Amino acid sequence: MDRFSEALLSEKTDRIPEEYDWFAPLIGDWDCDYYDILDGEPRHVKGEWIFRRILEGTGIQDIFIFPSRATKEQAPQPDGEYGTSLRMYNAAAHCYDVVYTCDHIMKRLCFTREGGRLMGKVLDEESTYWIFSDMTGSSFRWEYVIFKEDGSRELVCEIRGERYRPELMD
Repeated sequence: MDRFSEALLSEKTDRIPEEYDWFAPLIGDWDCDYYDILDGEPRHVKGEWIFRRILEGTGIQDIFIFPSRATKEQAPQPDGEYGTSLRMYNAAAHCYDVVYTCDHIMKRLCFTREGGRLMGKVLDEESTYWIFSDMTGSSFRWEYVIFKEDGSRELVCEIRGERYRPELMD
């Protein structure tokens, strides 16, 4: 491993209190199904989402790959996205400060926990949230949601993740 990778990646978990280690169930590799509507038509895209602990265990970083490396040649997407998020635990506010970036945007979020859901408020957008729910050891759900003034919600897109299992690839 090179020095950069050694300094970035970490197996340590003691820097985030256990009761605030909300993203721990996501550590690992995920095969994902992305759903939205493009040009009025329902769309399904296969992707990858990879999560790791970083910086002596002070945070979690992910790599967001849609379409997946295995499907990008057969099913290219006009708005495919390869991005990354940094999730740093904020001990003073008991939340996660998050930044997501890819080749065309950068978003800042604040994640809190509400019941079994991780609610990520997009800080520069009115009523916009990225929500992780239904997190088990083998699956999760992610939603990009806009909450309307009338109390309704608009689902912009959804991702369903299943833990990557290489033995199923043979």
